[in-house]
Amino acid sequence: MPDRWEIVQNTHGHPLLADILMIHIVLLPSGKVLGFSGSEHDEKHHKKFRSVLWDPANPHVLKTLDAPHVDFFCAGHALLADGRVLVAGGTANYNREPGNPHKPYHFTGIADCYTFDWRTNTWLPAAPMHLARWYPTLITLADGRVLSLGGHGGPDLPSHEVLQYEVYQPDTDRWEPARDTVPPLEDTGKFRILWWKQFPMIYYARLHVLGDGRVFSSTALQLVGGKRRTCVLDPDTGVLSVVGPPPRGMLVAFMRNVYSRSHFTSALLPLKPPHYRQEVLIAGGRRARRFDLGAAKRRWRRAGRPRPYKMRAYATSLLLPDGSVLCIGGGESEKVPRWYWPWSEHGGYDRDSNPVPERYLPDQDAWVSGAAPADYPPIPRMYHTAAVLLPSGEVLICASNKDSQRNSGGSRPDHGHHGEDARELRLEVYSPSYLFDAAGKPAVRPVVELDALAAESAGYAEDLVVTTAQPDRIRRVTMIRCSSVTHAYTSDQRLIELTIGSRGAGQITVTTPPNRRIAVPGYYLIFALDAAGVPSHGQYLRLT
Repeated sequence: MPDRWEIVQNTHGHPLLADILMIHIVLLPSGKVLGFSGSEHDEKHHKKFRSVLWDPANPHVLKTLDAPHVDFFCAGHALLADGRVLVAGGTANYNREPGNPHKPYHFTGIADCYTFDWRTNTWLPAAPMHLARWYPTLITLADGRVLSLGGHGGPDLPSHEVLQYEVYQPDTDRWEPARDTVPPLEDTGKFRILWWKQFPMIYYARLHVLGDGRVFSSTALQLVGGKRRTCVLDPDTGVLSVVGPPPRGMLVAFMRNVYSRSHFTSALLPLKPPHYRQEVLIAGGRRARRFDLGAAKRRWRRAGRPRPYKMRAYATSLLLPDGSVLCIGGGESEKVPRWYWPWSEHGGYDRDSNPVPERYLPDQDAWVSGAAPADYPPIPRMYHTAAVLLPSGEVLICASNKDSQRNSGGSRPDHGHHGEDARELRLEVYSPSYLFDAAGKPAVRPVVELDALAAESAGYAEDLVVTTAQPDRIRRVTMIRCSSVTHAYTSDQRLIELTIGSRGAGQITVTTPPNRRIAVPGYYLIFALDAAGVPSHGQYLRLT
């Protein structure tokens, strides 16, 4: 079966150009996509900060909104249980900016926080974090609180890495006091040139909430006096437990393996009843890897065959309604310091981009390649690409910095590009093969509806009635949490398979997940699939 690409057009039939570089994007409960990016990777940004809204129901226009007067470039974000977006941290100094005490290698962070209310499309200030952070990870916990971990500190922090974590209480709009992990983390932000050693920082640690309420880190963490290890954090006690070795490639000189940096992608694989076995996939290298938390010997093992390239840095992984994991964007090089001239960088070039989408099939432990755009030259999607699953089952893909370079006052400073804009402002919609039949025509999709009252406030371990004219056609029902995405990763997404109970005239009954640890509270998309794997349009469901 085919898959298809299209460039989003404006009302005049030309490519729709975003008003900003959409580095940070969020699928809202309204069905719209929010985009924001602060200074847009422009160290001399002089415009007022803006955000945008894109509506798949009216795809030819973008609505521009005001944004907070703080630089949310490289902030962390997560969707709260009520659908609001919490954004925390961002940029205080660019790495070579005068007055930056950590130049020339590291940016510095801010502590500012805001929420975006999807009902009013407005930004509202929230309590700031105790510690400033650049490149932090935010993840919503099973009880609705939000964990903030890692990142580079503010200008006043003597260490490079923020070693304490913080937890946000949405109900009271406050951050609990920052605390050390037990045992404590070590600052890996030191940048050594001699002895052929460079220590990559914990930028955007890839985190996933587990069924016991703890948080798994795909990014190997380093304990004081120890080595990098795969760990699980208990946010209530701070206990950091080693659960296995790091993924192969994490411990390398010169950061030459994608798993030693922050440019790999990570996804919690589908959770299926009755046992909801927990496995995590990482991808970005020639070998993808998979960690089974239920295995007798817990370690990263190979996931599927080696891919026909050495690297796919910057690729974003997205859970699809059929339970497969889409890897989209990225390419065969990443921007890294030159080993012989470490204050200059190379790699991350558009010529190395990979336009072919891939899907990982967890049950078959296999990769399936899709098709690159056929009707137009592929758009390179490298550093700062973002992609998100839409309720239609399609995927929006946007942003990227051309050749992974930043702007300087609106243009690239290097002479080789003649001062042109480094921002990729075009948007694309990718349609996976499950949306088409064998002849390449749009597939006839199941049609389902949820009771509006039940969908707004569904509980756990409850029966949920799904209305459909063809109940016997439905073979599976899945739910995927709405996502906020940046830098090849989303902390929000998780897919839970639902148990189908009774079938009646014009309806089926499914059972919602058993608890908040399996399904973190918030807004989900419910998809019904037929025997061929064709999904319905996603229906919003709020789990409370």
